[in-house]
Amino acid sequence: MNRKTVIIMSMAAGLILTLGLTGCAPVTLSSSPSGANVYEKGNEEQALGTTPYRVHLIANEKELVVRKPGYFSKTVVVSPLDPESINVQLILRDKVLLLSNPDGAELFVDGERVGRTPFRIDYKKPWRVFEVQAPGYASMKYTIPEDPEGDIVVDLMRDNSVLIASKPKNAYVFTTDGKSLGMTPLAVPAEDTRHLELRKDGYYSKAFEVDKETVSPFLVELQREPIVIVYTKPEGALVVHRGVTLGHTPFRQLVQDDMEIELVYDRYQTAEIMIAPDSPSEVMVELKKKPYVTIFSKPEGAKLYRSGGIELLGKTPVEVLVNKDTAFEMHKEGYDIKPFTLSPESKHKVTVPLKKTVGNLGKIVTIDSKPSGAKVYRPGGAEFIGITPLKQPVRGERTFELQLDGFITKIVTVAPDSADSVTFALAKDESARNVTVSDPLLNTPSSF
Repeated sequence: MNRKTVIIMSMAAGLILTLGLTGCAPVTLSSSPSGANVYEKGNEEQALGTTPYRVHLIANEKELVVRKPGYFSKTVVVSPLDPESINVQLILRDKVLLLSNPDGAELFVDGERVGRTPFRIDYKKPWRVFEVQAPGYASMKYTIPEDPEGDIVVDLMRDNSVLIASKPKNAYVFTTDGKSLGMTPLAVPAEDTRHLELRKDGYYSKAFEVDKETVSPFLVELQREPIVIVYTKPEGALVVHRGVTLGHTPFRQLVQDDMEIELVYDRYQTAEIMIAPDSPSEVMVELKKKPYVTIFSKPEGAKLYRSGGIELLGKTPVEVLVNKDTAFEMHKEGYDIKPFTLSPESKHKVTVPLKKTVGNLGKIVTIDSKPSGAKVYRPGGAEFIGITPLKQPVRGERTFELQLDGFITKIVTVAPDSADSVTFALAKDESARNVTVSDPLLNTPSSF
């Protein structure tokens, strides 16, 4: 035995002798805030006293619990070697979290789901017994302590199953023989190695395997097939590719290469879009309305022409498509001709006021043809006016087209300074006399 050992033994003997003479080594246990109850660990039904509390020790240590309502409790170990005074700092219990390992376990009280970990415990509610569940783990009932020393952690035990998760979510899990087990996230027993397959519409299927050593949850990522769904607003547009109609929107297409399609809908402008393998899985196209304009006149029933009075579009109200700035004329007997212009930005309904003709009403010219009986049209044959001889009011130069079978069509013009009656000679159409036909009786060509 060396000198150092002798000294240590002498000091211990001296301490024992001192304790034997005094009977205890007192330690004062205080708390911040004060007034906390002090319990002996393992025997916490009856408080020993309140802080500051004087602890009497006889050659051994004591494990005490300090509690105060509204604060986390704290376990303290005191021994004869501690200082004469020990202060315990209590932490205000403003919230207590119920945690689980693994995280995200579902919590039930009396069979009703109340949340998921981490979960804030409300000590004002009478919930004390929670059932903790997590896929791949055995369910566990846990009683919340009245005076926790901090956040509460529940460690769940694996039950030899693996939670299969997928990206994207809600994929179907199948066995190798094609049996569906359910939709992800899904817990499957894995006592032995299992060969499974994950499937989801619009994605390539993926085979995988799990066993009891597989870490749960097990994430399986799927690769998206290049499928594009084209939507239009309004719905139901024709989908046309290279002149061939493929269907109506919503339109689903597997896109292996870049593909240009047209979206056609009545009274809407055709939209051309390109879809490719890397396009978003869903494409929305808002179709633009064609610039139709309904033209009214005041008074109603006026004739609407394109500028120049050549092409008659109809009697008001008339709906016209205005793709570009377009000049029009409004004609009505007894009213001045009204020229106006519309553009694609014009309102959908336009009313054109007409002004009554005042003053010079022009003159009446009788238009005749030689031979008579020719049909009179506006130029281009847009509007039939009558048959010669025909009286027409003339307030300015007016152009007409005369048509008669067997004669060449003739364009004529009359003006206020024309004679009261004007006759236009029509030339015979010689090409009509050079038609050769077959005589079915003689089987020989004949001319007329």
